[in-house]
Amino acid sequence: MSLPGIEAAKRYVNVKPGPTAQFAVRYDVSNIEVFDTPEFKQLRTDPSAETRKVIENTVDFDRFVGEEIISQGNTWHAIDPTLMYVVTFSVPEDYWNEFEAWYATEHLPIMLAEPLWAGCQIYRCLDSDRSSGAPGKDGQESWTHVAFHSLRSEDALQSPARERARATAWRERLSHHAWHRASVRHVFEPLSQ
Repeated sequence: MSLPGIEAAKRYVNVKPGPTAQFAVRYDVSNIEVFDTPEFKQLRTDPSAETRKVIENTVDFDRFVGEEIISQGNTWHAIDPTLMYVVTFSVPEDYWNEFEAWYATEHLPIMLAEPLWAGCQIYRCLDSDRSSGAPGKDGQESWTHVAFHSLRSEDALQSPARERARATAWRERLSHHAWHRASVRHVFEPLSQ
């Protein structure tokens, strides 16, 4: 697939597959107007046979359109191969400023001290599409923030830097909120082409 405005794309598979989040696809686009172009709309209304087969066999999905608000370290496509650690949040709007400040000024700098933690981009969701009626989706709010962490190894998730990042007073204060505890995490590896 090649569309004007889509700058990069990569497919991933969950390293610990379960009933949900088996696969992920990430696209970097020049601007969100890409999704309003006739070419993109054509792909949505008249998908290829292969895409149609995937859609027909997908029982649960989340689709996000987001604006990058924080980027530290390497970008997701600068490291190959890499793992993609995805964390999704439904942050109440009253907490957006604090959540984003915590991530940018405390959480990420501590984690990025670990060489296996290569980089992170945080997106504020502008639009999301979640499958309705899928297990566990009833009553869930839409995601407001998605963090894409680039890892050089899954060992980064057990690193001393991550433990330090999770043990701060600021993180502890945020973790008492239900929205923080309800965040969802997955580790994906690049899918062979």
